[in-house]
Amino acid sequence: MANEVSAGGIVFRREPELRFLMILDTHGRWTFPKGGVEDGETLEQAALREIEEETGVKGSIAGQVGETKYTYHHPRRGRVHKTVTFYLVRYLGGRVKPRDGEIAAAEWVGPEEAVRRADYEGYDRLVERAGVMVEEAGG
Repeated sequence: MANEVSAGGIVFRREPELRFLMILDTHGRWTFPKGGVEDGETLEQAALREIEEETGVKGSIAGQVGETKYTYHHPRRGRVHKTVTFYLVRYLGGRVKPRDGEIAAAEWVGPEEAVRRADYEGYDRLVERAGVMVEEAGG
């Protein structure tokens, strides 16, 4: 079985209420920016790069939220075991602009809405953990 490693981020900002950046992927599911780690990249670098590529925003790592693991079937490689590490990312700037052809939409939403929208298994718990981390760090 092949292994695949990805990294992503749960981007947050205060306006003044806490908001998380969510994306609508090509499968019609609400999720968070993420993608594969390129040669020579750390997980943190990959997460920040993917966030900027997919949404147009820049951020800085505030901590590791957690990871998800699952297996899927790839047409050419067969069964693939995938691990995605998610980071809490503080919004630094940039205008939200979903990447054409890859992201259908991107929106800032409150914590409760983010938990409700999170369409992939376990992502609701990641959002809850991110909210706790923001509060513990004083936002």
